Amino acid sequence: MKFNLSHLFLCFLTHYSLHTWFRFIESTKFDSCDLTVDSAICINNSEKVILPDARRLGRIVYMKFDESRPVDSSGVGNHGIGQISGHSGFGGVGTSAYFRNNFIHVKSNDLKTTEFTYMFYIYILSDEKSHQNGLKYDQYCPVIHKGYKTDLANEATPEISVNPNSGRIKIAISLQGNKTVELTSNSRLQKHHWYHIALVREKYDILLFVDALTRINPLPLYIGSTPFSVNCDFPFLMDELSIFSHAVGTDEIQAEASFALGGIESSYVTIGCTNCSKEEAMASCPDGYHLCNKFELYTAGYKVARKLSLASSDIMASASAEPSSGIGLCCTNLNY
Repeated sequence: MKFNLSHLFLCFLTHYSLHTWFRFIESTKFDSCDLTVDSAICINNSEKVILPDARRLGRIVYMKFDESRPVDSSGVGNHGIGQISGHSGFGGVGTSAYFRNNFIHVKSNDLKTTEFTYMFYIYILSDEKSHQNGLKYDQYCPVIHKGYKTDLANEATPEISVNPNSGRIKIAISLQGNKTVELTSNSRLQKHHWYHIALVREKYDILLFVDALTRINPLPLYIGSTPFSVNCDFPFLMDELSIFSHAVGTDEIQAEASFALGGIESSYVTIGCTNCSKEEAMASCPDGYHLCNKFELYTAGYKVARKLSLASSDIMASASAEPSSGIGLCCTNLNY
């Protein structure tokens, strides 16, 4: 038996108490809508209320990747164009987007901001084909890129890319005068681990957070790959992508990334310096932090270092003579 939408709608009204108005439309900003609701759907005398997601201040793109299309759940309507394939979600909840030589893109004037924040979870995959391709080309492959890239020009506001071999992250941001600033991470992403990545640009500052540790352009935002990354074979999963039109604070980023370190709060350990002496390491710790001692390293520091691919043998401890140079991890001052 076949039912059209009006039959289904009548059946729905018969079995549920529905306190709202429906209106049928021909098209919306998202071109696959057949039905829109102006307010909310209340079921069984308001025992169940279906509402849109709460809107977060300044968030202009929010892709959960739990749907069959790259829809924007921020409330702004910056939906993606292209197809995605679902895969295991972060924390076993919902689904993530699987990218390999494919991409989605977003066109919106909301993305033309001089200050911004990009946050997402990433899980790097690998097989023999992608491994051999990475060895052959040894290059950075884009995860997110806003702009275009040719042999003569590179427009990136911003670009977040990963080298599949080393696992290092590179940030590129174009400035006035056809100049591009690049920043490479100290930490390295391991394959088959979830990581929380956050890129913040605030005025003249550029901050990259791994697990919580410009000029504008009107060009599209590419997510997953780009049409000009012909030699990259970089399979990965992405989940919970958020883009903000302002610089999100460190506390908010650490709260969002709290699950990525397996129970260690993101604010407990931070990287002070690499390839430095112990004196330089002690001076590199920000206010409220000190160079970690052995107890702190064994309880949390070494676990964080392992996740970020930092060699444990190179990590200095405040009360230990060896090593006298290497990596300085800073632990927060706890007031009990």
